[in-house]
Amino acid sequence: MNDLNEKLKPIIEKMKNFRPLYEQNEDMVRKQIIDPILRLLGWDTEHPAMVRHNVPGDAGIPDYSLLKNGKVILFIEAKNLSVDIDQHIKQLAKYSFDEGTKYGVLTNGAVWKLIISFREGSALHERGIWKIDLESDDIVTASKKLLTISEANIENIEILIKRLQILDEIWQSLLDEPETLIKGLVPVLQSLIYQSYPTYQFEDIEVEDFLETRINEVIPITLEEEVISEIPLKLVPSERKLQWLKLNGESFKLNDDFEILVNVANWLIRKGKLKPSNCPIQVKGGKRYLINHEKVHSDGKKFTSPKQLSNRLWVETNADTPRKIDCARLLLEKFGYSPDILVLEY
Repeated sequence: MNDLNEKLKPIIEKMKNFRPLYEQNEDMVRKQIIDPILRLLGWDTEHPAMVRHNVPGDAGIPDYSLLKNGKVILFIEAKNLSVDIDQHIKQLAKYSFDEGTKYGVLTNGAVWKLIISFREGSALHERGIWKIDLESDDIVTASKKLLTISEANIENIEILIKRLQILDEIWQSLLDEPETLIKGLVPVLQSLIYQSYPTYQFEDIEVEDFLETRINEVIPITLEEEVISEIPLKLVPSERKLQWLKLNGESFKLNDDFEILVNVANWLIRKGKLKPSNCPIQVKGGKRYLINHEKVHSDGKKFTSPKQLSNRLWVETNADTPRKIDCARLLLEKFGYSPDILVLEY
């Protein structure tokens, strides 16, 4: 694991340093980013017994076919670094479903997404298993997920995916009930304080308030009514600034990422969908609201970063950019629109 982490770092650095080139040239992305990563995962990209490129099939021509024991076990659809890979799930799912492979991978070199080709009762955008962004995600977390598609692990992929999901579910349950997390951390922090600074004493309430502030900074916003099947992951590189938001042909200039949620909510208001009677709209965990008549959560705490909407409702925008995007898409879906109508441009 540590070896993979270290070997990924120069590839990621190269990607960041030469981003404009990789945004224009898919062939360079394949040869200089994707192929080296696949080799780190144990796939010999120059041996046809393991990896085949652009082999036609009934459903089209997948960019990569990974083989084990003479059988195709995974398709990979590759794009250049500027492409939003979520727009290409349909084609990858078709390759995988038609050829009888259960999983497929989409990547633009930086963002990698594992999908399941078919899940009864699920829409395409719900087929994600995990998604990582090598430019902005924690390298250890990214490595763990990439290892599920390594040559050594590919046949045990379902077990590894389940293990990742179990850990994520446990972590999410702690985030959903932050009071439990805080209570559990108080004695740990008190013990560390005593060991390092024995002459200083803190009341438990001081430590609780400190932990609450810190934990609230990292708790992601997720609509209560929705169930997200894929592991929560960042969607866009943090280094790049979003410039435009588009909804069904309408364009909105973005000066700050909070405008993602504000513009989507106001658009739904203009469409007659988002009304005061729909509120409060809760976020997962039961005490946090995404939208409310007043800028107050159900536990009486004030919104951390409130913004007023055109119909005088309030939206909580305290989340990182990827979570704001998640919430905006889920908000569209809640009111009957496809999340795919939301397009973001740099």
